Amino acid sequence: MARRSLTFRLARGLIAAIAAAYLLIVSALWYWQASFIFQPDPVVETTPGDLGVKFEKVALPIGGGQLSGWWVPSQDPHAATLLYSHGNAANIGANAQSVVRFQKAGLNVFIYDYRGYGESTGGPPREKHTYEDAERAWTYLVADRRIAPATIVIYGHSLGGVVAIDLASKHADAGALITESTLTSIADLADGMRNARLLPVRLILTERFDALSRIRAVHVPTLILQGQEDTSHLTMGQRLYDAANDPKQRAVIPGGGHNDSAEVNPTAYFAAFNEFLSRYRLRPSGS
Repeated sequence: MARRSLTFRLARGLIAAIAAAYLLIVSALWYWQASFIFQPDPVVETTPGDLGVKFEKVALPIGGGQLSGWWVPSQDPHAATLLYSHGNAANIGANAQSVVRFQKAGLNVFIYDYRGYGESTGGPPREKHTYEDAERAWTYLVADRRIAPATIVIYGHSLGGVVAIDLASKHADAGALITESTLTSIADLADGMRNARLLPVRLILTERFDALSRIRAVHVPTLILQGQEDTSHLTMGQRLYDAANDPKQRAVIPGGGHNDSAEVNPTAYFAAFNEFLSRYRLRPSGS
């Protein structure tokens, strides 16, 4: 009887320890979730100038800080403008080559860093701030540079695609929306991670980035770009496409991954990209 009682106490103690550890993990995930999602780098290592392209550094005051960005003009004075929201990691410097590709494709490009990324201040980054930052970038283009909204293409890569979707949902006067390698939500992304399935992610998320609900409020032409090898995002891209309003297109780039579709298969990538822009008269004449 004494041995059985000891075994019971040990089992109860083990269960209590496991429960305490689980609660500790859940609490840590809730408290530090933003640091798992946002991975900023304060050092901008590459600029368009390093790649032989002229650009202008821009500083926009916002919320007690400032957004740092680049204005990269096209050589065509009638070019449309790409408003570029990047992903969750690094900063605009990691996107310099992509910016130059878009500029060489005939577009003006404005890319900015969220608060807490690169030279942008006023962080740390949070979901609500990324939406505010995108809105500030839009205001800069429309109010400061006097660019007609109908000639602005709202573009976002990965997490930045959610930011772009949110911005487009507020500006039906924009020319178009393009997302690339974009998720439906952080919760859906976590569902695809083996260890995350053991945790109550949907209950504790405060940084939700719910693109699926937001895209239903978008009423501009929409292109959803994806790399064929970006398997974890392919299903989410299809769901975004299904939820989007017409007119819409989806292009899956053969050989492309999460970050490199334009580099791995530029022919297919820019065929889809340029056809979409041409359809909505967002290509410079002769392009």
